[in-house]
Amino acid sequence: MKIIITGGTGFVGTNLIPMLSDHDVVLIDNLSQSTYDPKFHDKPNVKMHVADIRDVDLLNSIFSIERPDVVFHFAGLVSIYDCHKDTISAAQNNIIGSINVFDAALNSGCQRVIFSESSAVYENCNLPEAGFNESQSDPTTFYSTTKAAVALIAESYARTRGLKYTALRYFNIAGPVQDYHRTVPPLFAGVALRLLGKNNPIIFGDGTRRRDFIHVDDVNDFHIKCLTDERTINQTFNLGTGTHKSLFEVCEIIHQYLNIDVELDFDIMDEINGEAHTIFADISKAKELGWVPKKTIDDAIFDTIDYLIGEINDGKIDPHKYMEDMDTSKVKI
Repeated sequence: MKIIITGGTGFVGTNLIPMLSDHDVVLIDNLSQSTYDPKFHDKPNVKMHVADIRDVDLLNSIFSIERPDVVFHFAGLVSIYDCHKDTISAAQNNIIGSINVFDAALNSGCQRVIFSESSAVYENCNLPEAGFNESQSDPTTFYSTTKAAVALIAESYARTRGLKYTALRYFNIAGPVQDYHRTVPPLFAGVALRLLGKNNPIIFGDGTRRRDFIHVDDVNDFHIKCLTDERTINQTFNLGTGTHKSLFEVCEIIHQYLNIDVELDFDIMDEINGEAHTIFADISKAKELGWVPKKTIDDAIFDTIDYLIGEINDGKIDPHKYMEDMDTSKVKI
């Protein structure tokens, strides 16, 4: 197959590339939230286009040249805080950009688009005992609202234009190459880098929030399944583990793994957004297709930290200064 990945130099796309070694892969990315790195992206089967999904003409030109069989659409703004601060940009990137990708795919003769929705759409839902399920959706933040809107648009395109989509509600994905430069960084990176710099981890709220953490390799295993399993067409799936841990529990695992002479204490900051207290997945629908997550939260933490230590050793980040100028006024919702 020829496969286009939008946001292809981002976290999920970068980790997906090695799993697509038997296919021709075309990356589309504007490099605003990621960097083309030869050690990850310079492969014999990989081609790169620096382009923005908001640029309709350029996007259509790339698709008309490449003629993909399948599109993985990962591009967009992923920060809840950035989306809240600039709703116009969030809508242009996440909603209009996704429409552009759907249109470009269909215009080039490709009906198959697999895209990232978000578990954030469960923010205002009642939590069933087995975890949130795909029949639910009640977003609160502007970020989650844009993702829910894209899912509705995909369903409309399926009914009216023949799009064959799969919407994937990722829970908290972790692993190597995750962006640690975000306004508020992913938990594992934020905690590990602060401890490595001999600083207290920064926790927003009381640390009891609970999340379902899944390794990026398990998420990408399901992406590979979507390429050939027609049961995934025009369906929505949760991708999590069905388990959950609190922020404090995660911090303890990270602290133990680092095995450094730094006492585990915290800099506590106020809650900064409208996220749910506990979010975890009911993954029974994905498991019915034969998929199960194979890696533990410990695997995800250890792989993330090993990557970050490599970044430190390469001089790409100084952990002693990491998040030292955190200003909650910039991220408060």
